[in-house]
Amino acid sequence: MNRSINNQFKDFNEDSLQRTFYAQDFNVKNTIILDSLAADTTLKTLGNLLFLNGRYNVVIPAERNIKRQDNNYYEIQNDIDWNTVKEICKTFNTDALLVIERYYNKVNSSYKIYPSTKEYYKHVVAYVDSKYSAAVKIYDPIKKEVIRQFEVRDTLSWSDGALSTKKLFEKFPTIKQCLIQSGIQAAEDINNYISPVWKKEERNFYVFETEENNNKIEKLVNNNKWNEAYKYWLPFTKSSKKQIKSKADFNMAVASEMLGNIDEAIMWANKSNELVYRYLTELYIKKLMKRKEILLQFDSVQ
Repeated sequence: MNRSINNQFKDFNEDSLQRTFYAQDFNVKNTIILDSLAADTTLKTLGNLLFLNGRYNVVIPAERNIKRQDNNYYEIQNDIDWNTVKEICKTFNTDALLVIERYYNKVNSSYKIYPSTKEYYKHVVAYVDSKYSAAVKIYDPIKKEVIRQFEVRDTLSWSDGALSTKKLFEKFPTIKQCLIQSGIQAAEDINNYISPVWKKEERNFYVFETEENNNKIEKLVNNNKWNEAYKYWLPFTKSSKKQIKSKADFNMAVASEMLGNIDEAIMWANKSNELVYRYLTELYIKKLMKRKEILLQFDSVQ
């Protein structure tokens, strides 16, 4: 639900809002705009993102705004009464209540005319910065605790140019559109605090022998054929040359990790480190140990 909207908010008409900026030559500084549609867009987009994640069932009531009576849009109010939280969760059969406690936009815009010179034609440029701020609380009616509380804030920017004002603003987003996009981005930021997200990781591996063989292993790795890569590297672990053997052991650790065998990956990485110390191997062992710790924590709550 949304508790950010008070009597100062308004669903601004797109054309009227745009004319307000035009009346100031599109040079507006640090203007707070409390647009109810932008705030509501944040809530509805967030609900869709949480549902599409597959981890949550989400209910957004038709009457989703918890009215604020004060005019301090920038303040976060005291926690909602726990009887009210319990009643809302009971009505909609949910385990928790997520509330957007504060939302606002601060907009800067500018418009410049660059006169023509011998080198350049006359042209015009416009800029818009839309800063958004949203604060969220998640209420647990059973524990009677606010189990998560955080704020997201950032700025979206647009800029463009053209040879005439008419051509520029025919393609430039309106202020209302900028506000809506800000609301969508705020929802994505909030979702990243709540939903599981992919975290990019990088792994290194060593290559051996001929260019032909190197091309072969790179194709296996790029196509995620880790079983074949595992079998390819295994003979190199029998090498009589310590440098080759230690690098092969390192590669076997990478292949084992990719195949989901963390303990085996740690074993191979330690073997590599015992043969030849490399800082890269030491860092990799720490990563593997950390990943094992996380997996153990995950298993403990299943």
